[in-house]
Amino acid sequence: MEVESHQYSADRRIFRSVRAGIIYDRSSINKTELPLIEGLYSPINVQLIPVEKFSSLIEVDFDILGVLGQSALEKSKDLLVDFNCLRIGFYSADTVSSVPKNSLNYLTAVITCLGSRSLSDSVRNTVYHFYESLTLPSLLNIDLADVHSIARGVGISFNESGDSSAEIIGRLPVECYYAKSALLHFTCARDVTLDEVYRISKMISTRKSMEPFISENPGDQLKVYKRIRLKMGLRIAQNEILSRKLPRISLTGILFGIKR
Repeated sequence: MEVESHQYSADRRIFRSVRAGIIYDRSSINKTELPLIEGLYSPINVQLIPVEKFSSLIEVDFDILGVLGQSALEKSKDLLVDFNCLRIGFYSADTVSSVPKNSLNYLTAVITCLGSRSLSDSVRNTVYHFYESLTLPSLLNIDLADVHSIARGVGISFNESGDSSAEIIGRLPVECYYAKSALLHFTCARDVTLDEVYRISKMISTRKSMEPFISENPGDQLKVYKRIRLKMGLRIAQNEILSRKLPRISLTGILFGIKR
C-alpha cells in the first residue's frame, strides 16, 4: 500500500498507470443500461470491451482484465490465457452457483458481488468501485501487487456506507469474520478521521466482537482464521461528490479464503 508515483492525465484528470479493461457480453446487459455504464467507466479510464471485439485487442498489454459473467467467459476464455495479467471474473449473487469449477483455469480469481441481483448491478456498484480504487490516485493506494498477492481463487465483494464507523461495522457481512485475506478501499468525507477508518479495518483484521457470529457448535469455531492478510486504500471524496450528500464513509471490500 503506497502512494502511486507513476501517473498520467487525460481530459485534465489524473490517472494511475494501470491499463484496465472489462469484457462483457452485450446480451447479458440491458441495452438501455449500456450508455449509463459506459458513462461510469470512461471517466475512470477503464475500457469496456464487447466480447466480439476482444480478439482485436490481443496485442494490448493490459494490467488487469475483468470478465463480467459466465457468458463473457465462455466466449473469451480461449483468448484470455494469452494475457499475462490479472484476470478476474465478476458474478452477481444470483448466478454464482452456476459458475463451472474450471473457471479458475482461465481466471486468477472469481468474485461474487453480494447484493447484486444482476450483472448490471454488479458492474455499476462493486466492480466499479474496485476499478476506481486501481485507476484513480488515493491518499493510500491499493496497488496491482496488492491485488496479485490477495486475489486468488473464489471470493466475495461488498459495498457498505454509513455516517460512522459503528454504522459500517454493524453492516459488515458475516464473511468478514471468516475470510483469510481482504482488500478494503474507503472513500471518506473530509471530516472523517483516520481513527474512524482504522477502527473498521481493525475490526475485520482482529475479529473483535464476534459474538453475534459464533456458532453454537464449538467445532464450527475452528473455521475462523487467527490472522487475516489485509491491504487497505483510502480516498478523500472530491468536492463534487460531497455535494451529493453521500454517507461520510463508504467501504468496498473483497474477501478471499472463506472457509465456511
